[in-house]
Amino acid sequence: MLSKTMLSKNRREKISDKFPFESNYADVLGSKLHYVDEGNGTTFLFLHGNPTSSYLWRNIIPFVAKNNRAIAVDLIGMGKSGKPDIPYSMADHCAYIEAFVKKLSFKDIVLVLHDWGSFIGLNYAMRNEQNTKGIVLMEGILRPWDSWDTIPAVTRRIFQKFFDPTEGQKMIYEQNFFIEKAMPYLTKRKLSKTEMDVYREPFLNKESRKPMLSFPRELPIENLNKHNAAIINAYNEWMKTTDVPVHILWAKPGSLFRKEFIPSMRKEFPKMTDFCVGNSKHYLQEDCPNEIGNAIMDWYNFSFR
Repeated sequence: MLSKTMLSKNRREKISDKFPFESNYADVLGSKLHYVDEGNGTTFLFLHGNPTSSYLWRNIIPFVAKNNRAIAVDLIGMGKSGKPDIPYSMADHCAYIEAFVKKLSFKDIVLVLHDWGSFIGLNYAMRNEQNTKGIVLMEGILRPWDSWDTIPAVTRRIFQKFFDPTEGQKMIYEQNFFIEKAMPYLTKRKLSKTEMDVYREPFLNKESRKPMLSFPRELPIENLNKHNAAIINAYNEWMKTTDVPVHILWAKPGSLFRKEFIPSMRKEFPKMTDFCVGNSKHYLQEDCPNEIGNAIMDWYNFSFR
């Protein structure tokens, strides 16, 4: 574990709603992936989750791009990327990102992962260890849910609705649940209208909201989605033995990576390092972007000096 004395003091820059980056597009698997490409040096590939986009990383990119190359991509069906008529399964997302990396010939990548981006990125790293320099992980998916009974009651009721053919579509297509409910609730500070409008923009039409419903329906719970459970279990085992540096960033109270979970994670993954970036729930990047930016670069400079 990195000593806190080795980490620089977090600066308190203002959290900006601006996205001052040039848009780039790559033709991938018959569609287009939107991404930003800032700076030069080691390639840091930022992968977001549900229901966000590269906009999530806007205040963190400058920390990395100062001396390195920051690539933040919108997953297929998300942000400004294409919206092909596909299931938006995790297999689809993994295929698009792997093809994206190959198309742009990224080498020795540092993966920066959040939410479902962790599934995509950790699966890639396990399959392409020789091309993975390091991993920074926030609020990731590290194990399947063995039983509905192990899920907190409120969360269980919500996710059971997602799997219901009628209720799930109502929550996503009619109520736009992840944008209008989940993001505000799982972010500590109040997101501005500008920020909320950016997150709403890709999903103004009901038909465009399919990816947001596909994500929860891909969760491996009990006997559901055993193929995804197998992938999670495989990269979980890989993390225990790999020499690729893995750094966990967490917040208080957190959501998937809660403070009380960290000691057991340190035992399970003895080679990992970790650091608390401050107070947040699930969307740490919207509450603690400057702390995250500093923590990423402190870890990188210490690990690869």
